[in-house]
Amino acid sequence: TPSTPKTMETTELLLYILLPLFAFFAYKQFIAQKPAPRHVSLVKEQKAKSKVLRGYSLEEVKEHNKRDDCWLVIDGKVYDVTSYIDTHMGGDAIMNNAGADSSIGFHGEQHPAKVAQLLPEYEIGWIDSK
Repeated sequence: TPSTPKTMETTELLLYILLPLFAFFAYKQFIAQKPAPRHVSLVKEQKAKSKVLRGYSLEEVKEHNKRDDCWLVIDGKVYDVTSYIDTHMGGDAIMNNAGADSSIGFHGEQHPAKVAQLLPEYEIGWIDSK
């Protein structure tokens, strides 16, 4: 069937204008994903470096033994794990030693070795034995 001028016009519009535009936006949206700008990762690095750690007594740590305020001591370091409780794979077992020394439980066979990589994010200090 012969094409009418109007049909040809529509086809040309699709082929020469809309298709390249679609391809360009699809490329920008899905293919050309760029990593976060350097300043974003610098802000995260600065925040991590600016965290002030300090010594705590065991009495101070004992006060933080609730689900909405949970600190743990692991190998002499103090961790505020309040924001991690809901993520903990072992459920509420993390609360067993809330506000106390959890070193033995932490190093138990139920935890893979890679769990130690999570600790620095939650570290707030160390046990000060003064």
